[in-house]
Amino acid sequence: MIRLPPASTANASLLPDLTPLLDVIFIVLVFFLLTAQVPLLQRPLDLPQDQRDSASMVTSDAERQLLELDAAGRWRLDDRPLSLSGLPEALNSATDPALDLAIDRQAPLTAFLDLIVLLQEQQVVDIRLLMEPTPDAP
Repeated sequence: MIRLPPASTANASLLPDLTPLLDVIFIVLVFFLLTAQVPLLQRPLDLPQDQRDSASMVTSDAERQLLELDAAGRWRLDDRPLSLSGLPEALNSATDPALDLAIDRQAPLTAFLDLIVLLQEQQVVDIRLLMEPTPDAP
């Protein structure tokens, strides 16, 4: 059987209970971790300022290439499977590449950001991002 010492001992009353203090420290630590300033990952994009700027980049739909990214992260260029590392060669074959980007909503964001960096390095300026309306959108 376990025996507890009597509560009237002098040592028991002198020791402080640190549990509430540890709870407060933990809550403050979690608060500071959640409110810390985290740098945002940003890529500068040069967008046309008005319709006159975008009108100079108009290419007929027959000359445009369709680049697709599915939910699994697989790339397709004009219905041909393609890796992201093989995209620069495919873009270099065109004199002035014009791309339509069709990206699945469930596609990995890192793949899209890698594509944007690659297109900026290849100096591809005529890019359309194709979007599909959702039923819950106003």
